[in-house]
Amino acid sequence: MTVTITSISALSGGAEIALGVRISEGERFETRTLVLLARQYAELRPERGDIDCDRFELLLSEAEVCSAVKRGMNILGFGACSEKNLVLKLRSRGFSRDTASSAARYLSELGYIKETDDALREAQKCLRKLWGRRRIAAALCEKGYTKDAVSAALDELEYVDFAENCAELIETRFHGLPEDADDRRKLVASLTRYGYSSAEIKEAFLKLSN
Repeated sequence: MTVTITSISALSGGAEIALGVRISEGERFETRTLVLLARQYAELRPERGDIDCDRFELLLSEAEVCSAVKRGMNILGFGACSEKNLVLKLRSRGFSRDTASSAARYLSELGYIKETDDALREAQKCLRKLWGRRRIAAALCEKGYTKDAVSAALDELEYVDFAENCAELIETRFHGLPEDADDRRKLVASLTRYGYSSAEIKEAFLKLSN
């Protein structure tokens, strides 16, 4: 089998480079177009002419990463996404783990994924639902944000009076404190699932009892 790069041309204002490739085997041949990101092209520096099979396989792999990057940009266009979740979404669209990971890492390096900023925005959404700190942290972890991003987002919520939020939740969601002891225990269990600590729940009860 003989693989030949027959043409090299710029696409998308130079952001991508298209390689025309001819694959020959005896009298049979096929042509393909491989598209690389400009950075990939600058790193690999492919030239016109025959290339060996290993070089061809590398170009195929890099072209697949380029495709994953473009798909990843489309995904991010619909909303923020952690690097981990972007890998999962790309894999669900048929890309291999290595390809999806390379694409997500590339997009993160370019600033398309800003985990700390995105995690904070998600935390603020949870806050508007009157969730407690623990449930917010769990929700961020479930979305695939790193421990550092989750920690940074929670640090930004230091100004929040979670006991006050807990009291507001009791009034708006549970229509105030119940009189019955069993109902109060059930309420405590529900508030714990909302992510509030025992101390925050106790303080919220005191606020509403006064």
